[in-house]
Amino acid sequence: MKHLALSCLAFCLPYAAGPAHANDIMDILAAKANAPARLAPTTIEYTYTLTLDLKEREGKALSEGQAVLRIDPTQPPGSRTDIISASDIENEALKNFIEEIEDKDNTMKKQASGFWCGPSNPEARSEFNPETLTIISQDETQAVLRPDATKLAALLMQSDENAEKNGKTMMKKLLKRIEGDITLSKPSGEMTGFTVRMTRPMTMMIVAKLNEMDVLQSCELAPNGHYRLSRLEMNVAGKAMGSRFGQEIDMRVSDLTPLR
Repeated sequence: MKHLALSCLAFCLPYAAGPAHANDIMDILAAKANAPARLAPTTIEYTYTLTLDLKEREGKALSEGQAVLRIDPTQPPGSRTDIISASDIENEALKNFIEEIEDKDNTMKKQASGFWCGPSNPEARSEFNPETLTIISQDETQAVLRPDATKLAALLMQSDENAEKNGKTMMKKLLKRIEGDITLSKPSGEMTGFTVRMTRPMTMMIVAKLNEMDVLQSCELAPNGHYRLSRLEMNVAGKAMGSRFGQEIDMRVSDLTPLR
């Protein structure tokens, strides 16, 4: 699941703080700054349902499909997905999606990195530095913030398989072309969602250009008390060697059942 989208985050505006709160988000983040981060699990101890709307374009070929899948992430490659319903079982976009879930290289650790919304790096401290954030709005239960471009680009790149190869070049380009917002829960300061968008096209390679990128992710609490992915919407479009390409995904995660 983590491969199907760039897993990602958000950006900046003038300081627009709400009324003074005993649990002001900046005070919460400052208190967490030097504490070890609460790490997300590196396994998924649930089966769950994925509801999908997919669209892929390659040149003039357009593939669209809808499906409901039941996923058991603990099963070996080739046995993780049970198709509950599908608009067309031979749909190319759906087949590509399932192939990524079933890929032998899609280890439990990789599956977990896309399923859980919190940090998994044991060296991590607080995930969000108050000095790099601007408040957009807040109430007693949540705050909407804009991080600086460096944080936003890093969050986008961390779920990109090619980040190590292309990291520095891609990072420089992303810094100039992205904006968005994150939502943090109060009083925990944990992320419960983000939006990110590309503000202008980006050349990926000499013969390829990314023209559009919009991502929205929402998270909600799992029974174990960690935030997990609840919805991911992504739209990516561009042109390579004179031919258009694109992918649209609307993916919802529901019906978590603990494994016995």
